[in-house]
Amino acid sequence: MSSLNKETRAQLAKRVDYRKITDILVFVSLCLFIASPLLQTIREYIAPHTVSETFGHIRTYPFTIGTINYVVLIVSIFLWIRLLLSAMRQVRQGNRPAVFLPLAVFGVLSLWIYVSQAVNGFSSYAYTGDPYRNESLLTFVTYLMGYFFLGTVLKSNRLRKTLCIVFLGSNLVLGILSLIDRFLTNLRVFDDGDGMSAIFHQFNHYGYYLMMAILVSAMLFVVAEESLLLRALCAVVFVVDNVVLILNNTFGCYLAVIMALLFGGAVIAVFRRKRWECIRMVIVLITFVVISFAMHLMGFNIKGNVSRMVRDVGRITANDEKAASAGTGRWALWKHTVDYISEKPVFGWGVDGTTKRLGEEADTINDRPHNEYLQWAAFFGIPAAALYFAALCIIMFGMFPRIAGADGESIACFVASAGYIASAFVGNTMYYTTPFFFIFLGMTCRDRFYRKKETEQEQIA
Repeated sequence: MSSLNKETRAQLAKRVDYRKITDILVFVSLCLFIASPLLQTIREYIAPHTVSETFGHIRTYPFTIGTINYVVLIVSIFLWIRLLLSAMRQVRQGNRPAVFLPLAVFGVLSLWIYVSQAVNGFSSYAYTGDPYRNESLLTFVTYLMGYFFLGTVLKSNRLRKTLCIVFLGSNLVLGILSLIDRFLTNLRVFDDGDGMSAIFHQFNHYGYYLMMAILVSAMLFVVAEESLLLRALCAVVFVVDNVVLILNNTFGCYLAVIMALLFGGAVIAVFRRKRWECIRMVIVLITFVVISFAMHLMGFNIKGNVSRMVRDVGRITANDEKAASAGTGRWALWKHTVDYISEKPVFGWGVDGTTKRLGEEADTINDRPHNEYLQWAAFFGIPAAALYFAALCIIMFGMFPRIAGADGESIACFVASAGYIASAFVGNTMYYTTPFFFIFLGMTCRDRFYRKKETEQEQIA
């Protein structure tokens, strides 16, 4: 009995050591991406991008993210092999390995998009993506089986909290630099052609990043364990990022923040029902309203955006001849994309396969549908879009039974994911913003798989 106990303790110690190593590998991989906007800003200060008369700015951002993607892929492949070997060992022992349904769905989706591309032919876009977005087939698989997977693997609560702090801290530095660039002096590393874009190629992309940071800071302020320093950081990030988002003028992300904050408030009131959390949630909502009203009084066009949205909805409903321009041209993009999907409903057109046709339409000025769900269907077919949407539903609805006992990081990632899901109806995937969503999505649901798996293993032992 004594030797058996020693052997069991040795096995447990070995397992704990492996978990620590795994957590460190995953944390470093995800931290590289989480801090990538700040890292890229520093890189631009040290070695500014060059300018070409033919190609405009030759940016180093794709190289930065590409390098991080390789790190993520190597770590993910190592952990996938380890997981598959463990599953095979359990099968040989007559046990049934635990299967996490969202990962299984994303696995099927990854295979499907390669089949879709094979049907359409492996164009240059399939291997490298277009020069602006840099989203190849491998990039889409990395979103699903890399960033999301690693988000589910990170178990250490301390490292999860540290990852959120790194995200908020990087975001705060970038926000302060953006305000300096706007009101004090132009920073040579920022290229603000139309709206505040910070280090990003386009101001809408910065809006996606700001939106997720606002929601993470808001919910950590509300539900994080007692920590005055963390709450102070969250409060500062929430205020600064809301100001920057309004200046940035990405109205779709502003609306997504409103919807997600109301959703977060409902989650706190209905499922958590903790007095101080409810009070802090009210403070967050009031602060958001005050900031918005103050920015409106200072002359920033929030009311104009709302009026334009109402007018666009009216034009669409009435089938007005100007309806194509609704949503800054999105309505025309959506209608054309739906037509393209109907032509190839099963396998789609492949990565950016509709780019040329959208660019040639007389009433459009963009080459993507600006709706991620239509994008999945247009690229890889309706089955791919259905698989993607099904995985999101499984993850998000599966969170509700766990909300009452979830930690602050899970709640924050859950609400941030909800905000991104809402904004995706009017947005695009992008190689340097979309991974944030998949990381937070993975961090939302990691307990559903791993705690269940560990419980089953303990029962078997």
